[in-house]
Amino acid sequence: MNLTQLTVFAFLSIHLLSIFADFNLVTPQVNASNSQQVATEFTPPDSKGDDNREGSGSRTGCPAVTKPLTAIIPNSKIDLTLSAYPTFWVYVPYQSNGESQAEFILLDDQEEAIFKEKITLSGTPGIIKFKLPQNVPGLEVGKTYSWQFAFICNPKIRAEDDYVQGAIQRVAPTVALINQLEQSTTPLEQIEVYAQNQFWYETLTMLGSMRQQKLQDPQILEEWKELLTSIGLENLAEEPIISQD
Repeated sequence: MNLTQLTVFAFLSIHLLSIFADFNLVTPQVNASNSQQVATEFTPPDSKGDDNREGSGSRTGCPAVTKPLTAIIPNSKIDLTLSAYPTFWVYVPYQSNGESQAEFILLDDQEEAIFKEKITLSGTPGIIKFKLPQNVPGLEVGKTYSWQFAFICNPKIRAEDDYVQGAIQRVAPTVALINQLEQSTTPLEQIEVYAQNQFWYETLTMLGSMRQQKLQDPQILEEWKELLTSIGLENLAEEPIISQD
């Protein structure tokens, strides 16, 4: 790795830490009345994928639901990130009187599980997020990984799990991308830069965290709806984002 690449990585590390420090994203105040209007739409970097972003609850032992378990990703083969520790978002439709459980699994390009963790859910239907913890090896630049999120319908019969999956690749930032981010004056402009450069996980996590913090902001809500509509998930735009804290 040459000096220019090291400089780029150092900048990105500082920049992403300021944006994605844990789940509690802190962003500058956005005034919808005077901020620049931005259309947050996303075009995935490749052709249609295997359509594994939706579960098949009707063919499992899970209760019937009107909307399927859904990974909040474009229907593409591979989605890109800049982060070694990205955040994954999933819509969970299942309701229960008490806590329920899911399992997140990260696999390498040989389909070997390199990280696995059970997640306790509140039992309230909605969108949840899971950040890859920093006490495990992060994603390596240039490598492709797959991930699975399984809702455990019957702990005694795991074959009845309802699950979704996606593929993710970490790439190095370019000098052009860093320049675009430096020239962005608002969080929404930064999100648009990520979207235009096809970095799905940064686009979704930054806008989703703003949506969670600014529930009554009409501009943030509109951008959230536009983003999900652009990837064919407009039916989830009104679903709540459920805190796992």
